[in-house]
Amino acid sequence: MRSSCVLSMLGLLTVLVPALAWAQPVVPPQNKAKPAKLSASAIQIEPVEAGDVDIPAEFRFAIYERLIEHVRKDGAFQKVFRSGDHEAANVADLVILRTKVGKFNEGSQMRRELTTVTGGTSVDVTTTVAARDGHVLWESDLSGKVRFFGENLRVTNELAKQIAKRLRQSF
Repeated sequence: MRSSCVLSMLGLLTVLVPALAWAQPVVPPQNKAKPAKLSASAIQIEPVEAGDVDIPAEFRFAIYERLIEHVRKDGAFQKVFRSGDHEAANVADLVILRTKVGKFNEGSQMRRELTTVTGGTSVDVTTTVAARDGHVLWESDLSGKVRFFGENLRVTNELAKQIAKRLRQSF
C-alpha cells in the first residue's frame, strides 16, 4: 500500500514538474518611461484662490506663506518669487504656480484631541503650473488633512509640503 502511494506521487510529480517548468510567471515590461521632467529656473507663486469655497482668509494666507517657504527650502528652483514681484519679469523661463481651493472642512482641535476619531480638518486644492503665456505645464489635485493632534492650521503645512514635493518631482 505504501509503495503504491509513493509511486502515485512520483507519477504525479513527473507530470507536474515539466508543466511547471515552462509556466513562468508573467512579468510586466520594465520599460515604462517616466514622464519627462520639466525645466524652469524660477517660479512665481500666486495667492490661493478660494473660488466658490468658504475658507477663512487665515487658511488661504497660511497656505500661500508655507508654500513659498517649502518651495524655497526644497531647492527645485533657483528663484522663488511672490505674486507681483517686479524682478520676475526679467526671468525668461519663469513658471507660475496657481492654487485653487476645491473643498474645505474646518474641524475641531478639541474634538480631535478628545476622541481621535472626529474633528478632522481637510482642504482639497487643484494646483496648476503654467508658462508665462498661460500654457498649462502641470496640474495636480492634492489634499491636506489633520486627523489627530495639532491645531487646524497645521493642515496648511501638510498641503504645502505635498505641493513642494510634487514640484520637486516634476522639475
